[in-house]
Amino acid sequence: MKSYHFIGIGGIGMSGLARILMSQNIPVSGSDLAENATTRALKEAGATLFIGHSATYIQPHMHIVYTSDIKESNPEFMAAKQLQCPLLHRSELLALLMQNQKTLAVTGTHGKTTTSSLLAWVLQAMGQDPSFAVGGIIAQLNTNARHGKGEYFVAEADESDGSFLRYSPYGGIITNIDLDHMNYYQTEEALEQAFLTFAKKVKSSDHLFWCGDDSRLQKLSLKGISYGFNPDCQLRILRFTQKGWKAFFDMEYQGECYHDIEIAQIGSYNVLNSAAVFGLALSLGLDEQEIRKALAIFPGVGRRCTKRGQKQKILFIDDYAHHPREIEVTLRAIREAIGEKRLIVLFQPHRYSRTKDCLGTYQTIFNSVDIVYVTDIYAAGEQEIPGISAQKILEEICQNKNLECCYAPRTEIGKKVYPRLFPHDVVVTLGAGDIHAVIPELLQEMDTNPPKLHVGMVYGGKSAEHEVSLNSARYIRRALSQDLYEVSEFLITPEGQWLTKNQEAKGTPLISSEVFEQIQACDIFFPILHGTFGEDGTIQGFFEILGKPYIGCDHQSSAICMDKEVTKRLMQREGIPTAPFIAFTETDWAHRSDEIIQEIQHHLTFPLFVKPVHLGSSFGVQKVTAWEELKRAILHAFELDSVILVEKEIVGREIEFAILGNEQITVLPPGEIFSEGKMYDYIGKYSSDKATPSAARAALPEKWIEEGKLLALKAYRAATCKGLARIDFFLDQSGTFWFNEINPLPGFTPLSLYPQICEANGFSSEELIDRLLILGLQRTRLKEKKAYRQFA
Repeated sequence: MKSYHFIGIGGIGMSGLARILMSQNIPVSGSDLAENATTRALKEAGATLFIGHSATYIQPHMHIVYTSDIKESNPEFMAAKQLQCPLLHRSELLALLMQNQKTLAVTGTHGKTTTSSLLAWVLQAMGQDPSFAVGGIIAQLNTNARHGKGEYFVAEADESDGSFLRYSPYGGIITNIDLDHMNYYQTEEALEQAFLTFAKKVKSSDHLFWCGDDSRLQKLSLKGISYGFNPDCQLRILRFTQKGWKAFFDMEYQGECYHDIEIAQIGSYNVLNSAAVFGLALSLGLDEQEIRKALAIFPGVGRRCTKRGQKQKILFIDDYAHHPREIEVTLRAIREAIGEKRLIVLFQPHRYSRTKDCLGTYQTIFNSVDIVYVTDIYAAGEQEIPGISAQKILEEICQNKNLECCYAPRTEIGKKVYPRLFPHDVVVTLGAGDIHAVIPELLQEMDTNPPKLHVGMVYGGKSAEHEVSLNSARYIRRALSQDLYEVSEFLITPEGQWLTKNQEAKGTPLISSEVFEQIQACDIFFPILHGTFGEDGTIQGFFEILGKPYIGCDHQSSAICMDKEVTKRLMQREGIPTAPFIAFTETDWAHRSDEIIQEIQHHLTFPLFVKPVHLGSSFGVQKVTAWEELKRAILHAFELDSVILVEKEIVGREIEFAILGNEQITVLPPGEIFSEGKMYDYIGKYSSDKATPSAARAALPEKWIEEGKLLALKAYRAATCKGLARIDFFLDQSGTFWFNEINPLPGFTPLSLYPQICEANGFSSEELIDRLLILGLQRTRLKEKKAYRQFA
C-alpha cells in the first residue's frame, strides 16, 4: 500500500490533504519544526508525527509531499531524492485527489479561504456530501478537509506560487487580483496572465464566477459570469446592509431578483463572497431556499473575524488579514458591527517580502481604529531584508493623525496592552503569524486582575431640582455593575460644595484638594444634574477643561438646549413647527413693557404660557388665560430668570422621544404624558402620589411615529446634541408635531419617561447605562482626535 510523508505537515493546506488520505485508510506520516494543535490532532487521528526534520524519517517507496516553502537543502527532501522516492508538490497531490470528482476551485488574492469554505458548507448543508480542501478550519465541522462521496470537490486554489495552474476544474470562483506574492510573479502582467490562464482552464464557463468589481479582472475579458456591485455585472448586488454581526443583501441574476439574503458574516467583502457562492450554487441546480438557509447559518472559518472570547465586556476577535487591503475592509466591517466602542488592534506584519512590497499602503488602512499596536514581523521562514522592519510600518501609520499608534515587541505586547483595557473595548489581533496567541494570555490575566472603568457620579447641584437629581442618582447607581465599574460619588450641595460619599460640609472649600484628587482619578463622569449649574453646560465645560470624558451633551449643545428661546429659533430655522412666541429680557420689560404687551396682544392669543428661558423642567412655568394674570406671571418669572418667553398654547397630546447616539443616532418610538390639558409641572413629573399618568409606548399610527422620529432626529442634530436627550412635542388632532423642548439630561427617577421608553424598547437599565458610558467615551476620543489634528 502507498504511504505518504508530508514535509511540514502542520501547515493548514498540508494537514488537510493528510486528513483526506487518512480518511481513505492510507498511511500518513509527517514532520514539522514545532508541535501545534494541528499536529496533535493529526497524531490523535493516527498519523505518525516527527518534530524537527531528519533524513532518517524517509523510507524507500514513500510518496513525499512538500510545499514551495521547503528548500532543496531540507534533509528530508534531500533523502527523498537520494532514495528516488516519488516527490509530489502539495498542488500535485491535490490534483490527484480531485480527479474523480467535479472540481469547484476558488482562487483570488483575498477571500478565497472564506469563499471556498462557504461553498463547501453550502454543499454539505444541502446533502451533497462534497469532498473539500480549504485553507481554514470550518467551525462546527472542525476541519478544513474531508473526503466525501458526492459529485463535487471544493478546492482552495493557491495562486501564491503559481501552483493553481496545475488544476483543470469544472467550475469555480475568482474573487480578485491584488499585487501580492510579487517575489514570485515579479511583474503585474505575469500575475494577471496567471489568472487568465487559470480561467481558461475551467471547463464550464457557465460555472465560473468572477468579481466584476475588480479592475484587473475586468480588463482580462474573462469567460464566465461576472458578479458584484457594479451595474454591468451579470450577477448584480443591488443593496447591502449590516446589522450588528450579520449582513443582508438583494441581488439580481438571470432576470430574477433575490431579496433579503441573510449571511452570518459582516462586511461588503463577505457579501461579495456569498453572492458568488449563491450564484454558483444556483447554476448547479440547487434549491434557492436551501441555499439561503445554509448561508444564514454558516459558522465561519477559523481566524476570519473569529470571536475568541469575552470577559469584562471586552470582546476579543482574531483575524488572519495581513495584506493592507484585507486589513482595511476587515476593520471597516468590524467598526460597523461594534458602533461606538473603542477598537484596539494588535497587528503583526507577515513576511519581509510582503512588507517590502506593501510599504506605502499602510497609512490609512487603520482609519477605523482608535489604537493600533504594531509588533515584529513574522518571518514565516524568510530571511530578514535590511531596512524592512515593524518600525518602518509604524512610521508610515503614524503619519495618520486619526489614531494612536505604537510599537510593542512580540514577547511584550500582551503586557503593554493590558493596562490600557477598559470594559466595552474590542481587541482585534491581525496577522497570519502567531499574534492570535496573545488573546489567551489577556483572557487569563483577567481572571486575577479584571480591568474596571472608574466612573464618577456627580449629583445634587445648586438648582431647584436638587432632590430630583438625588432620585436619578439612585437609579443610575443601581444600574452600574460592580463587576465592571469602580464608582466614586460626588455630591454637590445646594451651596455648591463638592463632597465625597459620607463626607460632611464643614466649612471646606467648594472643591477640596482631597476631592479634586478623586476627581482626577476618574476615567469618565456621569453628571446627574438637572437644571441650572449642571444641565446647562456649566459642569460639562469643567470636565472638558480637565480633559475628562462624561456622559451626555457637550457644553455647547447643553447650553443651546437649556435656552428655550435659542432652541425654538433653531427649530423654526429647521422648519420644525413651533408654537408662536415672544421672548424678552428683564431690561426690555423695564423700558418698554407696554410695547411688549401690545406685541403679545397682536401676535398671540390665550391661553398663554410664561416660561423662564434658562430653567429646566417646568420650574417657573405658568399658564395664564387673562390679561390681568399675564403681568403677574411675567414679574414672577423674572424673579427666576433674566430672560423669559410668552408662547401660545398648543392643544394636543404630549409626546416624548428618547434619543441615544453621537454620529449613529437611535430615535426610539415615543412615550406619552396623559396631562389631559393640565400643565405637566414638577409635581406631575416627580410626585409619587400625584404623578401624571404616562405610557412608555404612545398609541399612535405607525406613519405618525415615523414622522415624529424624523422631526426628533432633525431637532437633535440641529441642537448639536451628543450622547442622549429627550425631545418633547405636542401632537395636535391633525397629526402635526409641534416642538416643545429638549432635555439634554432627562430625569432617571422611577417616574421618568426617558428610561421607561428605553426599557420598553429592549434596553435594560444596565444596558442603557453601559451604552451611555460607551457614547461618552467615544465623543471624547473623537474630540481629542480633532484637537490633535489642529496642532499636528
